[in-house]
Amino acid sequence: MTDDTDPAVTAAELQELFSRASLEASARGLRVLPATLREPEVFFMAPEVSLDDALDVAVQVGAAFVSVTEELFDAAEFLDDIEEVPAGLRNAAGSHDGDRTGIDVRWIGGGTSYAYWAKAAWWRDLTAELAESQEDADEKRAREHRAWMARAQQLIQEAIDDEGVRAAKPMSRKPVVEAFIRSRAGSADDVGAGYALRWAPGRVTEEWRSAYALLDQTSDLFIADLRDRDDWQRLKWNPAARREVLLTFAMSRTGGWAPTDKWLKDKDGKSAPAK
Repeated sequence: MTDDTDPAVTAAELQELFSRASLEASARGLRVLPATLREPEVFFMAPEVSLDDALDVAVQVGAAFVSVTEELFDAAEFLDDIEEVPAGLRNAAGSHDGDRTGIDVRWIGGGTSYAYWAKAAWWRDLTAELAESQEDADEKRAREHRAWMARAQQLIQEAIDDEGVRAAKPMSRKPVVEAFIRSRAGSADDVGAGYALRWAPGRVTEEWRSAYALLDQTSDLFIADLRDRDDWQRLKWNPAARREVLLTFAMSRTGGWAPTDKWLKDKDGKSAPAK
């Protein structure tokens, strides 16, 4: 990332440096050769260091040659993979397409690599503006994501708390949950509701399983309390009616969650009176 405190030169100054670099190097007895050099161990930056001073260093360290290269701006590459680029930034980048962004003068002397680098102020400013734009876009996406997650959690909790959802049979509860979420979705663009639609059935199942896991941990006490009920004693010889009492009692102990048919059958078998 760069900002307006980073060293940079005007476009005219950059052109002047590029035009002079090869001439000044030759004037000092240095050959100018195209070369690919590794990252520099010593780095000079214009305008804090002048081109003349940098080339004098090249002579003093015994450089065999210098390499002078330019960097050209590619607006499409600069904005590649960037989402939601502001129109002003896109236009500014397009206006500099093909312009020189900087120059490199590099050499090696005494086993040490050196580079003199000059960058255009407009490139520095454009890079800083892009970074700021991306930070703003990232923060906007983060705010949207937090809002979507909060919306999803709200709808999921409402589904968990709903009496109709809890009372639905476990094997057929998923479509009930989905219908509940859809009925509360604001629009097709309600992203939070979309997340809730995906996650709510699983979360509802977790809550239901947790409720019955706790009930099963005190199964003996639950059965004893069931048998103490007046309606169970009155109907205990009627299997269908007895199971309705068991169902109602189980739901009252679990916050309204309906059990599976298997659970109901198993508990009725353990609590039924001996013949």
